[in-house]
Amino acid sequence: MTARPVEPAELEPLFSSLGGCRRVGLAVSGGADSTALMVLFQRWLAMRAGEGPSATVFTVDHGLRPEAAGEAVAVADRAARLGFPHETLVFRGKKPSANIQAVAREARLELLLDAARRHGLDAILLAHTRDDQAETFLLRLARGSGVTGLAAMAPRRDVDGIALLRPLLDVPKARLVATLRAAGLDWIEDPSNVNAAYARVRMRGLMPVLAGEGLTADRLAETAARMARASDALEEVVDTVLAEAMVHPGGFVGLPLARLLDAHEEISLRALARVLRSVGGSVYSPRLDALEGALAALRDADGAGAAFRRTLAGAVLDLAAGRLWVYREAGRTGLETLPLSPGEETCWDRRFRVRAPEGMRDVLTVRALGTEGRRELGAQGEGLWPHPAIETVPSLWREDCLVAAAGFAFPAGGCGARKGAAFEPVAALASGRMAFGPSALPERQ
Repeated sequence: MTARPVEPAELEPLFSSLGGCRRVGLAVSGGADSTALMVLFQRWLAMRAGEGPSATVFTVDHGLRPEAAGEAVAVADRAARLGFPHETLVFRGKKPSANIQAVAREARLELLLDAARRHGLDAILLAHTRDDQAETFLLRLARGSGVTGLAAMAPRRDVDGIALLRPLLDVPKARLVATLRAAGLDWIEDPSNVNAAYARVRMRGLMPVLAGEGLTADRLAETAARMARASDALEEVVDTVLAEAMVHPGGFVGLPLARLLDAHEEISLRALARVLRSVGGSVYSPRLDALEGALAALRDADGAGAAFRRTLAGAVLDLAAGRLWVYREAGRTGLETLPLSPGEETCWDRRFRVRAPEGMRDVLTVRALGTEGRRELGAQGEGLWPHPAIETVPSLWREDCLVAAAGFAFPAGGCGARKGAAFEPVAALASGRMAFGPSALPERQ
């Protein structure tokens, strides 16, 4: 059966997730899927007589192929003809020699999120299709993923306060190709899409065989949707476990150990993953086998009355006084240090928006509180929270003088600050279900 192009009547439902967005970005590589996304988005805007979000087209050049720079220029030319500004995002990091597609995917996301912050975007549109969803399901099945992994890609995911939207996730790739052909438009073929060195390409090659046994892309995508429904139901149970957690505005959490371990193992693993993802500032949850290992070790330590501390997914798991404390891992080089001018706002550690107070003459520094800063807070938090956890909260400094720390009153004898300074998490703990809570700095008394 010949695939039919996407019809005008389908555009409004496809882009309904953009309601309330003022500025968005379109990730366009120049391939058929992303080119169709750009074309369909432009048609949708035209149907609405321009009443829709403004858009910028972004093309990522990983520097892995010499042709990539020219392809970005071709995308820029097409974007201009459709009325969109364009920006090429170039990956400057070390080029990977292994896990190339995974590393490239993570680098692409980082570049897109950085661009979204610079441009003040509400959302980024990605061109994943129903075929991509089916391939992702199979790849995760091969890795032994659980319910959440088999839910594959979500139509919407919020990262660092920016929505990642996949409006074409229920559209077969063949229909997008048909849309471009009907319009007389061409696209760029990336040779990596047929390189059998990559697992996704090999899985794609199996699809015709699997379809012959009934495992069509449609059937696999439907199964992924059912897994997503089951995952959502499980997450509601996780909410009840995390409702008893102590959540500090500075970005660390204390989980009642008994409540965590008494829950069904699936719920315990999900609660742990949710907290680790937020506290550690990671886009993705830890691998299931790593979570299972950590939970098993925690149960053993609790049964033996032994100490427990380990790192996982950028966070520290620290058992003390009947609570499992989860706080940011500083690492060998420590957490980042950033300059911040008066009244300026920055994103720190991918987890907090930090705004410097108005009216201060000097450039401030935002960094982790550290041992010195914790001592300057005096008795605040003593006996309530572990010292290493307190030392990871974001703080503002004027040279060696502490101005403020998230979730704490101004230190006695500190540098002082003006109204308007704030620490605000860029995303809610646990995917919007449980927030660290905005921590506006109080006035110094």
